[in-house]
Amino acid sequence: MDRSGQDGAAPEGRTDGQPDLFELRILLHRISHVQRQIMRPYMASVGLGTGQPRLLSYLERHGSCSQRELAAYYDLDPAGVSRMLDALAKRGFVEIAPAENDRRSKIVSLTTEGARVAHAWEAACREEAAAMLDGFTPEEVAAFADYLARARANLRSYGEALAGKEVERHA
Repeated sequence: MDRSGQDGAAPEGRTDGQPDLFELRILLHRISHVQRQIMRPYMASVGLGTGQPRLLSYLERHGSCSQRELAAYYDLDPAGVSRMLDALAKRGFVEIAPAENDRRSKIVSLTTEGARVAHAWEAACREEAAAMLDGFTPEEVAAFADYLARARANLRSYGEALAGKEVERHA
């Protein structure tokens, strides 16, 4: 295999038997890039912009929630989530209303049209995921999901530790 990974195989390891972390990072980036390239045309065809499908998907799975909950779940800037939700509301996909117990907080709900689009998006995502995981055993899929979840948790902990060190430096 060449260093570009064009044949789709796993990245080459180092001579000491450890994985080449640069290659792993690049592979994750490349997978994400290909996934976006595949899904972007469908996303546009149903009237969704960048980042918006995941918000609809969350609402479809979890029901109405606060803007803050969406931002926290996806590790997004709350202001960015607010802008995405405003655009979704203008398209008639979500409704945004003040929370009953806290007028400063806003609750987001899917509309009937938003639920239809979210359902169609999820179907397209299932098809894309099936293609991505073609040839994987159920055990490999479960292990892959576990590895990704653990990697995310590790990065979140690392980011929190870095943020703590930054606060300590300025104290």
